[in-house]
Amino acid sequence: MDTVQAYRFSILPYANAVPLVHFITEVYPAAELLYRTPHLAAGVLSEGVVDAALIPVADYFCDPNLAMIPGLGICADGDVTSVLLQCRRPLSDVRVIRLDPESRTSNTLVRVLIRDPFRITRPIEYSLAADEADAHVCIGDRAMCATPAMETYDLTGEWKRMTGFPFVFAIWAVRRSCPHIEEISGILHRAKDRGCQSLVELAGLCAQRLGLPENHCYEYLVDRLHYGVGPAEREGMDLFRGLAASLLKQGASHREGQDTPLPGWS
Repeated sequence: MDTVQAYRFSILPYANAVPLVHFITEVYPAAELLYRTPHLAAGVLSEGVVDAALIPVADYFCDPNLAMIPGLGICADGDVTSVLLQCRRPLSDVRVIRLDPESRTSNTLVRVLIRDPFRITRPIEYSLAADEADAHVCIGDRAMCATPAMETYDLTGEWKRMTGFPFVFAIWAVRRSCPHIEEISGILHRAKDRGCQSLVELAGLCAQRLGLPENHCYEYLVDRLHYGVGPAEREGMDLFRGLAASLLKQGASHREGQDTPLPGWS
């Protein structure tokens, strides 16, 4: 009798990932799931802890040893409401921006936007620890539940207005040396298809977990996000890679901190 391969997957602990990850163990019961924040996900993949990981696109760009699972990602084609720049004062007066310690992609995106469509030419200080910053990057579930700021900018909405393309936050990746890419890809596509058929159920799960109205979570999963990476998404990824190239070279991926499991969605 054939032995079933017990694959390990690193998944993100945010509502925006739920349609991609919630049904992995249903479509492949031998799978094991590890929850990791975005800044740790690429590390556990490259180190061989997991067989596949849902990782930020910025980390994918920086590691030539990783291969993307085609057709799958966390994407937005306009305002997403969960990747924000929240300003305590008008953007024209902002001098210090506190970055989010969990996502290199969102931090890079805000720097691209400050440089290009916002056209702020004065020096901006970016910090991971500036408590008295004029503005801060806020992502994921925290952004969905955030209190209003003096000015708030939806970063993917600004990207869409600047480029005309969707933005891809995260993609499924494997090591290029992985001998089981085709089987892993099949598992993940089946899980995504099952998730996208169950958005009412998943919206209820998100609402319960976040303490938000169910219709708000449904609108977020259905209208704000999509999970297929097609030609437009790939072109947007390539454009972001080019615009962010100099910024990504300025520092290594921040994988500091303890690689500890997070509470998952169940």
